[in-house]
Amino acid sequence: MRQRRQGWNAIADSAGLSSGRAPHPPSPPTACPGPVIKVRLTADWHAEIVYGTTEDRSHVRTIRILDIGDMQNGFLQQDGSLSIRGSHSIIPPANAFLQSARDGFFDHTFVVMDTHFADEYARSEESRQFPIHCEYGTRDWELAVDVTGLPNIRYLMKNRFSMWEKNETSGIRIGDPRRRTAYENLFCFVSDPSHPQESTDRDEYISAISPGLDTSALDITLMGVAADYCNRYAMEGWLARGARVTILGDLTRGINKEWPEVLAEEQYRSHGLCRVRVISSQEFLQERLNSQ
Repeated sequence: MRQRRQGWNAIADSAGLSSGRAPHPPSPPTACPGPVIKVRLTADWHAEIVYGTTEDRSHVRTIRILDIGDMQNGFLQQDGSLSIRGSHSIIPPANAFLQSARDGFFDHTFVVMDTHFADEYARSEESRQFPIHCEYGTRDWELAVDVTGLPNIRYLMKNRFSMWEKNETSGIRIGDPRRRTAYENLFCFVSDPSHPQESTDRDEYISAISPGLDTSALDITLMGVAADYCNRYAMEGWLARGARVTILGDLTRGINKEWPEVLAEEQYRSHGLCRVRVISSQEFLQERLNSQ
């Protein structure tokens, strides 16, 4: 039977906030003079989009989160059920980056995993576009990258494009207890997706690790697939919560569009977003080394 921890103390304890570890110092203020918009793409997958209003946040301490989106065999391996063109090539540089990321660059790690069940897939929105993929407990579902050693890892399983949805069980009956528990824990944070016995509400957890419950103090680094599907919705959710988002362009791939094309869409031009950028993983690491 699953257990759900609730409340600030339980969440803060599970997040490692009771250890006394000091948070990252305040980030320098970022000016977003609107309505200026800039997008550029170079050979090393660097692009940037900045637009909105000037905002001084120098007084706010920052919590840095690495969001790893759907980096699973079903998408990244050449024999995956929904293999994305060119995604296999990002596995080695992704693992190299994750190895470096163990050196204190982040406070928390969120590993988002596409998770489907044959019992219900035919009823899903995704089934109208894609064959079944990343079925829970299969090799297709397992991660294609090594996330061991990353700080404060929490996993979030989802059976829809967006990680921000709510779990709405479809009334199906899943006989296997382990698969049934995984299905019941969709869209919650768990410490072990293979045996998700304990879960924490997603929004409660994110609020709890945010200084003063202020999610605008979060600095998100996003990597994974697919840029024009699940990752775009991840970005939208973080931005709706006021967070800054850095996308590692060389560690992402899209199905039909890459990030510069996604960010150039009219819906984002007119949305009034601020502080969204796409840089390479090497540029990111150099920035972090320079700031130490």
